[in-house]
Amino acid sequence: MVSQSKEKFLQELSAISQELEKERKVYEHDNDTWWNGLSEAEREDAFYAVVKRICKSELKDKGSYRHALYDVFGFGPNMYTSGMDCGFMALHNAIFDGEELMSMKSINRFEVIDKTGRAYTKYLKDDERVRYQLQDEDKTLKVFIDTVHKIGSDL
Repeated sequence: MVSQSKEKFLQELSAISQELEKERKVYEHDNDTWWNGLSEAEREDAFYAVVKRICKSELKDKGSYRHALYDVFGFGPNMYTSGMDCGFMALHNAIFDGEELMSMKSINRFEVIDKTGRAYTKYLKDDERVRYQLQDEDKTLKVFIDTVHKIGSDL
């Protein structure tokens, strides 16, 4: 008896999921139709307004996804899922990861930590920099410590 009610619940959940996906596709189509119906000046204004807010929330404030939606854009909780559907959460995460990666360019110490603690520590000299590279279909991270030759220095 429990399995019949569970099966019924799963079928209802699947039906709801399919309906939500259908509504998302309708909204996506309607939104594209709206965008295509705007004049070039209106599209430029919309683009400027959105990018300005993304730059504030992501680059200036370095805020969370919720901060961007609620505090910068002024949306309510109803936009949380829409922001995910249109790719804004993925963009937010990519910007955060990119900003963190850019900050890593100025490190002066490289450490490898494992379950025993510091397995390796390298203090970089003034003319050394860390370079990262993904290999093996992005399954291997290689870290290189390279010497930076300054212009006018002896090679």
